[in-house]
Amino acid sequence: MAEIKSTLAIVLEKTKHLVLTPEEREAMERREHLEKVPGIVQRFVDGAWSVDHMQEAWRHIPEAFREEARRHILQRLLDALSDEHAAEKLIPAMEAFASQVDMPYIQRLARLVTQDMDPEQSWEARRRKLLADLAEKGIRGDAVHIPPTLDPRWHLSQRAMHDALEALKAEWRAAHASTAPR
Repeated sequence: MAEIKSTLAIVLEKTKHLVLTPEEREAMERREHLEKVPGIVQRFVDGAWSVDHMQEAWRHIPEAFREEARRHILQRLLDALSDEHAAEKLIPAMEAFASQVDMPYIQRLARLVTQDMDPEQSWEARRRKLLADLAEKGIRGDAVHIPPTLDPRWHLSQRAMHDALEALKAEWRAAHASTAPR
C-alpha cells in the first residue's frame, strides 16, 4: 500500500535541491531588517517609544543595512509630519537620525514651526478680542468658547503652514533621492 505524504513533505522533497545564492540571501536579510523600520517609527509616533528607544532598535540592525534603515526612518518621520504640533515632536527624532544633507531641512522645519508671529495676528490675540467683543454685548462666562475653526484667518494660517510643510517635504525628498546610493 502506498504511503500518504503531507503537503509539506512533498514540497520539501521537490525543493531540496534549491539553494539560495548569496545575493538572494542578502536581499532577504536586507528586506527583513528594513521591514522593522515602520514599526520603529510608529511606536515613536504613537508615544510608546522615545528617541533613545528608536536609536537602540536601529543599532540592532546589522551595519551593512544601517545606513539604508536610517534613511528609511527619516522618510517615515517625514511622512508622519503633518502639522506644527507633530513637527515639534518629530524634530528631535529627525535630528537624531540626520545626516549632513538632512540638517538644513531640519533647521528650516524648526524655523517654520517656531516662526515668530506678530502677537496681534496670533489666534490667541484674536480669540481674546472676540471674547471682549462678546463681553461688551453681555455674553460672558466659562461656557463661552470660540474654537479656532470659526476664524477664517485661522484657516488661512493653517493652509499657509500646510503648503510650506509640503514644499519643504518635497524638497527634502528630492535631496534624499539625489543622494541615495545606486
